Amino acid sequence: MSMRLEPLSTADWPACFALFRDSVQALAGGAYTREQCEAWAPARAWDAGIEQAWRARLDGAWACKAVADDSRLAGFAWLKPDGEFDMLFVAPWAGRQGLGGRMVRTLDNQAEEAGVTALHAWASHAARPVFEQAGYTVLRANRVVRGGVAIDNWLLAKGGWREEGA
Repeated sequence: MSMRLEPLSTADWPACFALFRDSVQALAGGAYTREQCEAWAPARAWDAGIEQAWRARLDGAWACKAVADDSRLAGFAWLKPDGEFDMLFVAPWAGRQGLGGRMVRTLDNQAEEAGVTALHAWASHAARPVFEQAGYTVLRANRVVRGGVAIDNWLLAKGGWREEGA
């Protein structure tokens, strides 16, 4: 099945939010427990509060979506103007086809064209190899707490990005 990348629009956000939840839940039983996945992506319907949060996060970001030739949403990603790769998610049915890497490279190139070359990402265990294949280097392991639940991830960077205080 072929996939095409297109610009992300506000009309796509509810479907992206559902894909985000499905993608996180698919990680349960692997590197993450069910409890961690629920804390990371709790069962919640798209609402005005989520829309407002996404609007703030996407302000000025480079963003794309992946669409299958049958018109299903296969993934989405966005890279913020400060160089933080904020979201990268692929639908469980579309995984392991290089789609995540295509989205990372596409957004990295858009940022570079705009003069933003120092990039970083807080990546899950599943996303880490995608970023490494796109030239990002692991800086350190990381732990976040969501709803009282610890979730491990990775800080990766490229283009000379440095963590403040490091």
